Amino acid sequence: MKSVSQLKLQEELERVMDSPFMDRTDAQIDGQIKLSEIYRDRYQGVQPTSLEKYNDPMYRNCKLTMDQAIEIRQKYIPGVYGKKRLAAEYEVSKSVITRILNNQSWKTK
Repeated sequence: MKSVSQLKLQEELERVMDSPFMDRTDAQIDGQIKLSEIYRDRYQGVQPTSLEKYNDPMYRNCKLTMDQAIEIRQKYIPGVYGKKRLAAEYEVSKSVITRILNNQSWKTK
């Protein structure tokens, strides 16, 4: 007797085999893969312009401001005035402080 997971796997396999994807030739699939790679390489790390305005703090639900991020970078002294202390002071998580210090969020130009 088949287990529940085996039955679900069999159903999924049947669903895929009946899909229009299975009617495609190898050449069509290879073409789609190449096109996908072109777009991935071209747009990797690029945000769509339609979303750019939402990076503005006015549209975000931010607990910190750019000025506070700059203060955090200035105050940080490893072992003396650390991430945990800054996180408690600004009421954010330690990971937020880490991202600010690594210039992953609140980037400065």
